Amino acid sequence: MKTTRRTHGARLAAVAVLIGAGSLAQVSHAACAPVGTRMATLLKTVPTHQVSVLAHRGLWGQFAPIEDTPENSRASLQQANDQCMDAVELDVKLTSEGVPVLMHDYNLGRTTNVYTAFRGGTKYDPASNRGTNPSVASVSWQTIQNLHLLTPGRTTVTGYFVPDVSGVFTYWNQHGLSVPMIFDAKTQDAVKAIDRLAQENFSAPSRVVGVKVNATLYPSYSAFKADAPTIVGIPVFTTNMLTVIDVPTVRRNWQTGAAALEINVKQKNGLLQGQMDLAKKDGKAVGVFNALPDAPGGSGNFYKNTGECCYKLSDLYFSYSGGRDTADNRGDWTYLVSQGFTFITTDDPRGLIGFLHSRGLH
Repeated sequence: MKTTRRTHGARLAAVAVLIGAGSLAQVSHAACAPVGTRMATLLKTVPTHQVSVLAHRGLWGQFAPIEDTPENSRASLQQANDQCMDAVELDVKLTSEGVPVLMHDYNLGRTTNVYTAFRGGTKYDPASNRGTNPSVASVSWQTIQNLHLLTPGRTTVTGYFVPDVSGVFTYWNQHGLSVPMIFDAKTQDAVKAIDRLAQENFSAPSRVVGVKVNATLYPSYSAFKADAPTIVGIPVFTTNMLTVIDVPTVRRNWQTGAAALEINVKQKNGLLQGQMDLAKKDGKAVGVFNALPDAPGGSGNFYKNTGECCYKLSDLYFSYSGGRDTADNRGDWTYLVSQGFTFITTDDPRGLIGFLHSRGLH
């Protein structure tokens, strides 16, 4: 165990030195397409047959060059940049006072050492759902900024802190990065904060920053632009929205101005197939989430959005008076290509890029 820890520590130290010096960015920056070109390719505002790939939570874990890289960390952003990823998708949650930070879960226990910040705290166990696991929204930035991220396997505390969006933008500029940043924001306050910070940090925010928002959050493109006038907006449609909003109307409302939409069609001729087909017919870029299991134990396990383990895609098959889905094939790259999605968000971007390249699509 001591040898393993020393090796892990040495690897983290090496990455920290390179990131601190900006060396990694300098190695490959010249070989990567400019940020504006990659954003235009993603949005299909330039003619292209390329399928864009978004590195979900950055380039991290088993699919990264350095497997100990935590998700939603500056290191995962840096490695995505160094590997010339088409874009990254980073998750945002708000602290108790409204500071936007990078965090996939609504809670802090799975990915951080938050148990050290509370008297009597214990390390959170996703399997039993026991231990210290407060929501991000209940903890102050003063506390969160001192938390360390865990390695993807949750065995070791890394030297990386939980980043805030402002710090990420500063880092992007100071280290000369060129990868577009798409944020997954769950609230209007998060959208407003990201847009405000983008305006403060970039002369042309829409060339660098975008945000995915659930279609239930904004009924139209114009409503989104009222909160976020300078960044790219991408609405996300999922099957469970079919009983919450008028999906066809909201899709049409977004298509009046948005260049791209994410429409998660789970199977051929599934519940959202018609919406995707109409968006493509209108010339829009249409994306999807490549659902790859992220939890241990095999058998297609996924962590819940609280950090608890686990659920399977089959638990989420949606059924209503208009029909039902009987499968979720979004983990199958062949299926995604057959549907003609123009951008795909995945935890294995390098593998997917290789798959697309072999088919002349990247």
